[in-house]
Amino acid sequence: MTLIAIYNHYRERGEDGCTDAALCPHSLHQADLLRAELLDIMQRIELPVSAPAFPDEDCILNVTRALLSGGFLKVARDVDGLGNYVMLSHKHVATLHPSSVYHSRSPPPAWVLYHDFSISPDNCLSVATEVLPEMLVEFAPQYYLSNLPRSESCDLLMDLRDQLQDQSLFTVESEEEEKEEDKELCCLQ
Repeated sequence: MTLIAIYNHYRERGEDGCTDAALCPHSLHQADLLRAELLDIMQRIELPVSAPAFPDEDCILNVTRALLSGGFLKVARDVDGLGNYVMLSHKHVATLHPSSVYHSRSPPPAWVLYHDFSISPDNCLSVATEVLPEMLVEFAPQYYLSNLPRSESCDLLMDLRDQLQDQSLFTVESEEEEKEEDKELCCLQ
């Protein structure tokens, strides 16, 4: 989300705003070119394009879902409430990079999607986004339910999946009962 805010700052102020905010204009120009290329592809294949609504909550949620859909292998869970994260696919322990907006947050996010992991004396996760475990079950169920190494995190996700399935079955049954009631009402009229 920070990167989107930086990009929007660049779009609003141009290269002159980069100096004030200590941003690299070349990198942001490259991001602008990439965005234009993606927009062109979307228009050619006739995908609907809407104006960005950042920082609208729905927009942020959709961006998080998109990131998680493509990067679900890079998820970590805080195991002690102190910001010590276990990466789900490798079981390495790491902390958030000191430059992360979540680094000094108390309590730290319980689950994060990260972009980079640096092996160093302090093993850091960088470019992190807070995610909800429900999103993991929704967007990457095959991986997390079949291939995730057995761990406490895996068990938590399996339990969550079972809870969501039970709620889903209850909702479907309730909707079917409502439809039956509606049919009866229609017959009576």
